Amino acid sequence: MSAWSSALAFALVAFLGALGAGLAPRYLPAFKAGHWPATTAIAAGLLLASAMVIVIPEGFEMLFMLHPPDTVPHSDTFLTLPPALASGLALLSGFLLMLGLESWGIGHEIEKPADPTPLLSLGLALHALTDGLAIGASIATGLMAVSIPILTAVMVHKLPVAFGLGAFLWRKGTPASNPWRQLLRFSLATPAGLLITFLFLRRLSHDWIGLLLLFSGGTFLYVAAVDVLSHIRQDQPPPVLFRRILIGVIILVTLLILFHNLGFEESHL
Repeated sequence: MSAWSSALAFALVAFLGALGAGLAPRYLPAFKAGHWPATTAIAAGLLLASAMVIVIPEGFEMLFMLHPPDTVPHSDTFLTLPPALASGLALLSGFLLMLGLESWGIGHEIEKPADPTPLLSLGLALHALTDGLAIGASIATGLMAVSIPILTAVMVHKLPVAFGLGAFLWRKGTPASNPWRQLLRFSLATPAGLLITFLFLRRLSHDWIGLLLLFSGGTFLYVAAVDVLSHIRQDQPPPVLFRRILIGVIILVTLLILFHNLGFEESHL
């Protein structure tokens, strides 16, 4: 499978997954959301492990290790900054972007029926767009062992959010204008971010891919450690929450070990 075919396939999975979860509250009214807190906690573990075990290490490897043997790894400066400082700033920028979105009221959680729906769906779409950046950057590396776990982590996190948005949009009496358009905008955000990122990064050096991976790692850290956990920790006993997060971490690490044993680390998209 070519890199372009992989990018299109991943984009389709992201779109259909979000759209299906968003439509579930309308067409499956008996479907209950009582299991979503557990799913969300597991997703937080997947995102946290993805950031710490895949995205950030892969970003540093792209910046400092993946260079032809006869060349200097990179110049003494990158974008007029020392490479170590540039990589740290990329990581910090991703974290601060997500914090800024929350601070400006462009939120990620569906909590109150009175929330202005257009602003809510815009915030969710922007969050989904950053997910697309992470997946697109991972595809640009060309490694299946990087791309597939990141797609898995993003989708497990994205499905409960899409379900919550759908439940809000289809709720009787909600003053939502054109809920189909808002759900489609949210569902298309991650595929759009994925394809745009892949389109531009495939023409750039490994340094740029590494920086965007680190930027994505910062967004993952914020979503997992600050955004998600701050909302679900109040609804779950700490030991239960820890076990569920640990399950997500174990799933991700097990997946990586399986890929290593199957030789996926050397397999290219």
